[in-house]
Amino acid sequence: MSAGLGDIPQFAQEFKKALKNMFGYFLLSLYLAPLAAGAAAARLLSFSFRLAERLIEVKLPGTEPEVKERVFGKDELIIPTTVLYEAFRILRKHGRYGREWIVALGYQEINGMNIVTHVHDTFCPVSLPASARADEGVISRILSFYERCGAKIAGFAHIHPWDARSVSPSAIDIKTHALWEELYDGKFIGIVFTNSGVFRIFHGRRCKFRPVIAGDGVRRIEGDLYALEA
Repeated sequence: MSAGLGDIPQFAQEFKKALKNMFGYFLLSLYLAPLAAGAAAARLLSFSFRLAERLIEVKLPGTEPEVKERVFGKDELIIPTTVLYEAFRILRKHGRYGREWIVALGYQEINGMNIVTHVHDTFCPVSLPASARADEGVISRILSFYERCGAKIAGFAHIHPWDARSVSPSAIDIKTHALWEELYDGKFIGIVFTNSGVFRIFHGRRCKFRPVIAGDGVRRIEGDLYALEA
């Protein structure tokens, strides 16, 4: 059946949207390709990634991080600033050379409070400017250690290896985080840093934790965005 003249504007809009999505996905493929040139290439291609995110109009349901000032009915997860600095120390050792890296965070219930007490390096076998993968054997040993000590995993922190005054998890970060959050019945958070010490705490809609930073040396910029200052 041929389209009537009244359908042409709608068709043009759909065609324009399809072209934008195709170009966006093309840029995204450039950014996610293996980056042998290292940190300099990552900084150049990061523009492609940001532009791709703006061009692609298709949003997967449930993938956007939910940011709230205060959520009642959720358990507080206390994150000491000393833990944040220790996580950043490990992450920046690799981020300064233009490589993503991941650390695990563990928490214990102490006097009725959930407190993050552990930072463990995951010794990533894959560490590129645009991606990293934790060692599965190391993760298994970390989880066994937590179980023996009466602790639990609180989440992962990773670094985007460039200097920036703001940072957000990528679509891949959010999708991966959602799987872990579901696995741990909502008691799981994510933190993403930049080389400059700016970081964001993120979580999904199913999260049962309300993260609370305790201690000095951290400045809140806005919402869930913070900066190390000490």
